[in-house]
Amino acid sequence: MKRFLRVSILFLMLVTLIFSQTNNVLLIYDGESDNSNLSSLGFWVAPEGCKAEEVEGIAYSGKRSIKISFVWESWWAGMGINFAKWNFDNKDKIIDLSQYKTLEFYIKSEKADNYNLLITLAEAPKEKGGKEFYSEKYTITGGVPTSWTKISIPLKSFVTVDLKRIWGMSIEVSGVPSGKTVLYVDDIKFVK
Repeated sequence: MKRFLRVSILFLMLVTLIFSQTNNVLLIYDGESDNSNLSSLGFWVAPEGCKAEEVEGIAYSGKRSIKISFVWESWWAGMGINFAKWNFDNKDKIIDLSQYKTLEFYIKSEKADNYNLLITLAEAPKEKGGKEFYSEKYTITGGVPTSWTKISIPLKSFVTVDLKRIWGMSIEVSGVPSGKTVLYVDDIKFVK
């Protein structure tokens, strides 16, 4: 009987731990399900000649990641995702991040280079047809390594947007007048 009780308590502790960790993470992208793949998000890339796609076989975890091919001639290129696909009526995709502490994702490049990586958050418009607002750019200097690297950004770094109304983010490169790079991004999430 004591053994059964111990096993039951351990099982309950394990289940509680698993569910408490699940509630502490808001998954945006991992490429593994219909709710967390690239087609579940709206996205853009710029300037012309850049491309974003979901690829299989190169991933930090699972089977897929986002491949971003950047080509730029005027100091900048970017790729953004929108959780609501720019549909203001999709209110459950306008996220309250006020209780979350960090934005985390994994990234790697095909070749090392010396550009800056810039991350922004996008605040949803206050009203339908209104203008979205962008945070200041969180800058990581020195390029992106060729092996998977965890990026963890404190959300308190984004002070110019209302964290209760976030509906997108962007990953950009800058710092050199022109360039070309391929980045892979996986496991985008917000963590409490």
